[in-house]
Amino acid sequence: MINVIIADDEEPARVELKFLLENYDDINIIAEASDGEMAVLLCYEHKPDLIFMDIQMPAISGIEAAEILLNSVNSPYIIFVTAYDTYAIRAFELHAIDYLLKPIETERLESSLERIRKLLIPGSETSVSLKAMKEMLGGFANNRTGRIITVCKDEKFYPLLLEKIKFAYADDKKTYLVTTSGKFLYKNTLNQLEEILPENFIRTHRSYVVNIQFIKDIEPMFNGAYQISILNDDHPVPLSRSHSKSFKEIMHME
Repeated sequence: MINVIIADDEEPARVELKFLLENYDDINIIAEASDGEMAVLLCYEHKPDLIFMDIQMPAISGIEAAEILLNSVNSPYIIFVTAYDTYAIRAFELHAIDYLLKPIETERLESSLERIRKLLIPGSETSVSLKAMKEMLGGFANNRTGRIITVCKDEKFYPLLLEKIKFAYADDKKTYLVTTSGKFLYKNTLNQLEEILPENFIRTHRSYVVNIQFIKDIEPMFNGAYQISILNDDHPVPLSRSHSKSFKEIMHME
């Protein structure tokens, strides 16, 4: 019997996957999680063989939860259930652990489960499979350029290339993006945005992420903090003392 946890912040998605899995006699659903943090805690408690993990979830993302689990004792196998674009999917296809694209196709699910069944056979190369998962996570992080997200303004939705973002900041539990086309609202958290940003974006403050390609200058302030000026924008970006060390290393300031 394969003990399974389902982790997805959307209840309809959990219900759909649960319905599909109930068709398999060797699948035992032992728990459900609505965010990444709950998923990790439930895995620690129940020690499942397999977890179906959505990528975009509150608290911590599916990627972050997977990284935590892969560095723990008795890590479960992980199948990502994702609506992400082909950049993520191409990364998943290179490795042994699987992914499912929403909406889930029955044949694709069967293929994923068959792969897991083989990995659970005593004597299989479990360590190799876990290594492949870690490599996959690294590949995911390196395949973020050219991605489009959806943003809001004046009750309308707009597609936006990540490379058009000058900086992003959180204010009053909302996330705002300042772009070459103006200021927009992003429906998810700043932490969730940071997960999908390419490497030219740097966290400068607990509430700010900046695209280094749009930095005009960096001015020292006091107590080790700095103020970053952005090209063609009057809104300064703070660089806090706690983030200055990593920022200076990336920018070769010292």
